[in-house]
Amino acid sequence: MTAANQQIIIDEDELRAHVKSLTTAAELLGTAAKTAAGGVGQSAFGAMCGPLLGPAIDALADASESTLTAATELADATGTGLKGIVDAFGEIEDGAVKAFGTIEGEL
Repeated sequence: MTAANQQIIIDEDELRAHVKSLTTAAELLGTAAKTAAGGVGQSAFGAMCGPLLGPAIDALADASESTLTAATELADATGTGLKGIVDAFGEIEDGAVKAFGTIEGEL
């Protein structure tokens, strides 16, 4: 029979790599949000199409900026939360190792 505590396997390196990926994603999304905020302006479509397409494209740029900003915040918050969990688990695990080592007379 396997003890219950042997069923919990947490790969700290894998989780820290994921935190790094989330941080990179947040940076890329933030850059994209800033780019979308600039819009293209009506002059990009000429005098004839500008008044028709300009407002539609500006509305799309505004919606894109909003979505990208929300995604940036979500990726950043997820990375921050996951890092906190990994750090806390590492501290708990180190404490448990020390406690068991003391009990077994290894420390």
